[in-house]
Amino acid sequence: MGGPKKEENPPGGGPTSLFILTEDNPIRKYTRFIIEWPPFEYAVLLTIIANCVVLALEEHLPGGDKTVLAQKLEKTEAYFLCIFCVEASLKILALGLVLHKHSYLRNIWNIMDFFVVVTGFMTQYPQIGPEVDLRTLRAIRVLRPLKLVSGIPSLQVVLKSIIKAMAPLLQIGLLVLFAIVIFAIIGLEFYSGALHKTCYSLEDPNKLVKEGESETPCNTDNILEKAAGSFVCNNTTSMCLEKWEGPNSGITSFDNIGFAMLTVFQCITMEGWTAILYWTNDALGSGWNWIYFVPLIVIGSFFMLNLVLGVLSGEFAKEREKVENRQEFLKLRRQQQLERELNGYVEWICKAEEVILAEERTTEEEKMHIMEARRRNAAKRKKLKSLGKSKSTDTEEEEAEEDYGDDGYLKTRSKPQGSCTGFWRAEKRFRFWIRHTVKTQWFYWFVIVLVFLNTVCVAVEHYGQPSFLTEFLYYAEFIFLGLFMSEMFIKMYALGPRIYFESSFNRFDCVVISGSIFEVIWSEVKGGSFGLSVLRALRLLRIFKVTKYWSSLRNLVISLLNSMRSIISLLFLLFLFILIFALLGMQLFGGQFNLPGGTPETNFNTFPIALLTVFQILTGEDWNEVMYQGIISQGGAQKGMIYSIYFIVLVLFGNYTLLNVFLAIAVDNLANAQELTAAEEEQVEEDKEKQLQELEKEMEALQADGVHVENGDGAVAPSKSKGKKKEEEKKEEEEVTEGPKPMLPYSSMFILSPTNP
Repeated sequence: MGGPKKEENPPGGGPTSLFILTEDNPIRKYTRFIIEWPPFEYAVLLTIIANCVVLALEEHLPGGDKTVLAQKLEKTEAYFLCIFCVEASLKILALGLVLHKHSYLRNIWNIMDFFVVVTGFMTQYPQIGPEVDLRTLRAIRVLRPLKLVSGIPSLQVVLKSIIKAMAPLLQIGLLVLFAIVIFAIIGLEFYSGALHKTCYSLEDPNKLVKEGESETPCNTDNILEKAAGSFVCNNTTSMCLEKWEGPNSGITSFDNIGFAMLTVFQCITMEGWTAILYWTNDALGSGWNWIYFVPLIVIGSFFMLNLVLGVLSGEFAKEREKVENRQEFLKLRRQQQLERELNGYVEWICKAEEVILAEERTTEEEKMHIMEARRRNAAKRKKLKSLGKSKSTDTEEEEAEEDYGDDGYLKTRSKPQGSCTGFWRAEKRFRFWIRHTVKTQWFYWFVIVLVFLNTVCVAVEHYGQPSFLTEFLYYAEFIFLGLFMSEMFIKMYALGPRIYFESSFNRFDCVVISGSIFEVIWSEVKGGSFGLSVLRALRLLRIFKVTKYWSSLRNLVISLLNSMRSIISLLFLLFLFILIFALLGMQLFGGQFNLPGGTPETNFNTFPIALLTVFQILTGEDWNEVMYQGIISQGGAQKGMIYSIYFIVLVLFGNYTLLNVFLAIAVDNLANAQELTAAEEEQVEEDKEKQLQELEKEMEALQADGVHVENGDGAVAPSKSKGKKKEEEKKEEEEVTEGPKPMLPYSSMFILSPTNP
């Protein structure tokens, strides 16, 4: 039956491990305890990080040379491999290899580990043939820390949305591949062998003649035979021959389906496609050439690759909704449990109070005290119900005042006694008046204008400025500092220090003003700026307080702040992705970018430069140039074309998948903000309707009271007024149904009178 089966196949693995160790075997029990022990998992993760650090510290030199540090680090490889091998062995003993449901190779992370360990053993033996360093695969181990953070809901949203989007993304990938193949075949028909003609010198037929900085494909050297818009060699100095390898060392061409597909893929990423268009124009003429490239960009780039964004944003929205619904459900369940406990507690207190009130020995004063407490609780409950659900981003001070207002902040002070009573009353009234002034809109806008003027004064400072401007800015600095200090002290006095520091904007202001005071004192005593004046420009962040009065902007800011966790998780994922590809790039291309013009700035020789190169490729800027350098460094178009896969995968997964998740989050935020704004508007409409209904009820009640209270004429008056209203309504209806409205008693264009036919 179901029960025994579950016991036979526990989630930790199968009934036997490697057909030998049963569930009760002490070796298997101990190994399972070790792999489930948290310090073991942390130790493995630390080993992975250490391995990544070792790979990153390597500096790759030309010709396969190694630094002393690299030689020492290479010796650690055996130790890392040994640790990972022990980890894999323990897991295989505890879980079984592959046959049972929860065995070792049924987990994707374990498959990756096993693959890395096996390939790691291969790297310990000397290489035969072309040197392809399989140690590269160890870099993939940095993905494993994702297992730890996958418990974070926001990272779960990002990871799950990307994983769930893989199926539709694969379909889009196949669609894009289909389009690339079609355009590659068309390109093969039109441009096969077209980019191998260029100008060679008449004196030396093997010497290329450059047009500007580089060689250019040519159509002919006879002006009479040239196609419209094509490039013609100067027949006095050069001739057009078909023996050139082609642009970018022959990588950019349509000679076979592989080269054509790579060239088409480069075009649909919109990087360097215009150069290919101009080369084909030079080779064949510009008359009908655009008919191939314009549909290629429109269909391939504008339409198909942008479908990726649609899929990702849809999946992200779904996953976020799922996680939010789950959180809402758990929150509601906790709330209901708390309410049940609280209601039971309150019921018990009420019963106790009833018993106390019923007792004869309870004094009138005690009874009054209980009744007063009940009345206060009822009032507080009513106030809580009347408060709206939506709160602005800048209600911190107001909330704090409600909490620590007259009952809190003022009652904490000792009651004034004796001759000073009048003075304390006046001081209290004065403080209330200042508090009211500080909260007014004109005061708020006055401070915002001051902040803006202060920022302008900081921004107008420039090199070689006239002396009068320097003097003006020097005194303006003191004036603004004085004004902002006054504002801070006034607010602190009016609200009280406790309420003042409740607001994040006020805390930020206090830090900025303190920094400014320190800098002014420092520059007066020691001379020279401390650089804190830059902080004054950050006061412009106060402008976000405008969102208090601008609901749609406020909702957008709230949505953005809510999605910060998802963005931080995505940044972590992106960093891991860049790290992995930087380490892979170092293993594949480290010390290899030794081109005739020297080593380019984008290379994989050291870890920091490799990180920057990968980041540049992710942004899509000149990624094709880095790819050309990578292919040339590995033997050019004849041998190194396989290395283009590294760059294609990096562009597809980095640029079109991970970076599009940022856009998906932004689209989701915008939709969220619009929903919030619509909900608020509906709430306002509902509130208005409720107010109108209450007004009508009050009016009806008043009229009813009037009828009951007054006699004779009073009773007739309401009925008369009602009768009049009905008559007026009937007249209006008749006027509407009779025909056109009467002419206004004014002339038209100062010529036509109202009676003019």
